[in-house]
Amino acid sequence: MAQRNDTTTPRRPRSRPWCLCALAVGALAVVTACGADTQRSGPPGSSGAPGGGEPSASSVTRSAAHTGRAAPATSASRPDSSRPVTRPASSAAVAHTTASRPGAQRVCPTERLGLSLGREDVGAGNIYMPLVLTNKSTATCTLTGFPGVSLLDSVGSAIGDPASRRGASRSAVSLPPGGSASAMLHTLNEGTADKPCWRTPARIRAYPPDSSTSMTVPARSFRVCGGVFEVESIHSGKGA
Repeated sequence: MAQRNDTTTPRRPRSRPWCLCALAVGALAVVTACGADTQRSGPPGSSGAPGGGEPSASSVTRSAAHTGRAAPATSASRPDSSRPVTRPASSAAVAHTTASRPGAQRVCPTERLGLSLGREDVGAGNIYMPLVLTNKSTATCTLTGFPGVSLLDSVGSAIGDPASRRGASRSAVSLPPGGSASAMLHTLNEGTADKPCWRTPARIRAYPPDSSTSMTVPARSFRVCGGVFEVESIHSGKGA
């Protein structure tokens, strides 16, 4: 019986480097493809999505530098449209709002008023002379309270003291264009009291209520006597 030869020649292992290379190349291709798909299918507004969302600031800056045009504002620099924009109101808008507010009253300015004297009323030792204010403007205005009144001589110097207030203040008087209101001047007839009369004035100066600008009118025959010189508050109409 022949003796079995246990000594065998070992098999030569197969060389597989090409398989490993193929697997590595394939895996790299899959990863690359997945990355590209992720960028294309990313959420809207992402910087890597072409045509979806807004371009990044760096890409806009590079494009602006290449074309020579100013870069558009990105979403980071845009104001929040959901927040109301508060603008300071001009003084003209505030004045218009106040004038149009219900209950608002526009005071008659001196430059839009005319001054005259009404008919003198003499009786029982008293003299009354209406000081009439007329609205010469095209807008309705109001007068409230007492005017300031004094007497002037021919050179514009004051005679005596300004008129003192007589009685209580009345409610506001609304003057439409062409409308008039009056304040009654009061003094005494000569000889009624022991105090002598003042010098005869040339003009009567008046400051309309709520005004710091005066106006004058010829005094006519009005003269203060008996030490009484008073003015009542403004009321509607031209008086006596």
